[in-house]
Amino acid sequence: MKYLAIVVSVILLTACLKPDDVAAELTFTVQKAPFKNYVEAKGELIAANETVISTPASSRGPQTLAWLMPEYSQVKKGEVIARFDGRVMTKQKRESDFSNQKVSQDLSGKNTEIDTRRKHLGFDMEIVEEEKQFAENFSIDDDRIISKLEILEQAQKVDYLNAKTAYFNWQSDQFNSSAQGELDLLNMQSQQHQSKINMLDGNLSSLEVVAPHDGLLTHSVDWHGEKPRAGQTLWPGQKIAGLPDTSVMQIKLFVKEREAINLKQDQAIEFSLISTPNKTFSGKISKLAPFPKSIKRQDPQKYYEITASIDEQGDYLRPGLKVVANIVADQPAEKLIVPKFSVFADEEGAYVQLKTASGYSKAPVTLGASNLSHVEIVKGLSKGDVIALVEQEGKL
Repeated sequence: MKYLAIVVSVILLTACLKPDDVAAELTFTVQKAPFKNYVEAKGELIAANETVISTPASSRGPQTLAWLMPEYSQVKKGEVIARFDGRVMTKQKRESDFSNQKVSQDLSGKNTEIDTRRKHLGFDMEIVEEEKQFAENFSIDDDRIISKLEILEQAQKVDYLNAKTAYFNWQSDQFNSSAQGELDLLNMQSQQHQSKINMLDGNLSSLEVVAPHDGLLTHSVDWHGEKPRAGQTLWPGQKIAGLPDTSVMQIKLFVKEREAINLKQDQAIEFSLISTPNKTFSGKISKLAPFPKSIKRQDPQKYYEITASIDEQGDYLRPGLKVVANIVADQPAEKLIVPKFSVFADEEGAYVQLKTASGYSKAPVTLGASNLSHVEIVKGLSKGDVIALVEQEGKL
């Protein structure tokens, strides 16, 4: 009923107007006017300089965040900003201590076993050496005293003892090599456990992250657009927060890939805060990403990231405030422009409905740059031409 009443009101109003008045409402006189080609962008305020707060880089494994100071808190130097959960690391350290003690016991037992075995080999070698010396000192090789068979037996005994001595020497070398390998393995295991214990000690000693200086705490956002939270697993060196220098603020903007045309450094921008849309600020592009990227999880749309300076600084500009911006893609110039909705299209291309003495005629046009409301006419119209704002059915 509401929409019906509106339609009826429009019909009655049109009926009350003279024909010339209706025509004036539905036409547009083509004129040259200052034209700005804008590119829309959205983003947020960020600090030009910021002290990064991250997970301790000294840790060699992921850590679980137990607590993080609320965002936008005013912190003092030395104040605890974040605390990590040390229960898992404490358990791992106990297990490593136990394993290291067990290896130490194995190492002590292996040393005792090796010493005992080495002593036994030493005793055997001493006995063989004494037997060999005795055989060499008291052997008789005079066949007038003993038979040749006995002389041969004595020589064979000496050769046997020499061979036995050589065997014990070889066995001793083999045993020393094997024993050293076993000791090296146990020492390596002990070093590994001790290294892990030292790492865990370091991690446990850095469970608390303190503020390096006074400032306003802001939480970082990961690739998924999520901020750190208690219970989250973080990697060494991963950024979790920042202490921005709010005296110099700038803007981080995102422009859709298909709309980022003719953008370059030092181009002017106009923006406003979503919280205070009536106040407009100005600035310039200071950095433009060379390639587009996705900014939302599971969103195929890609955006160019732009950093822009702000001409007017103030305490009311705070990190994280959302902004909407228009980037001036072209310098303002006098151009022949018409409203966007007065341009129509068919299979032959774009056209407007040009008013003539006999009615309206179809006039093909060549379009140039456009903004949210108007489009440039490069060819097909002249200054002073009158065109229809709405399609004139049956009047062509």
